[in-house]
Amino acid sequence: MEDKRRFTRVPFKMKTKMTVGDTVFDADEICNLSIGGCLLPLDAPYPDGTPCQVEILLNEEAPDMIVCVEGEIIRRDHGMIAVRFIRIDPDSLFHLRNIIRYNSSDPDMIEEEIEKHPGLL
Repeated sequence: MEDKRRFTRVPFKMKTKMTVGDTVFDADEICNLSIGGCLLPLDAPYPDGTPCQVEILLNEEAPDMIVCVEGEIIRRDHGMIAVRFIRIDPDSLFHLRNIIRYNSSDPDMIEEEIEKHPGLL
């Protein structure tokens, strides 16, 4: 079966929160993370297409060190939520790029994915 994924995925064991409206969901890790989105171990009652914000805490002792991304829920399965990233600020993109490059077996491919991703900024 052909893998239709557009982006390399990496596991990332950092605390993350997803916010939908005024409701915040906390996760202890990200099941997989890519330039285009993430899969979170959360069970939330929102339909596909629901806007959300994802914040990845990079350093628990420095709460301002976060990756903050606007996204939308694209799938819910078995206690997991898939989020597609829609918009990210340049500082967060810098951190996200480094996280994925550091955790990937092919950092050059990550750079190509970033360059080809339309409208992430």
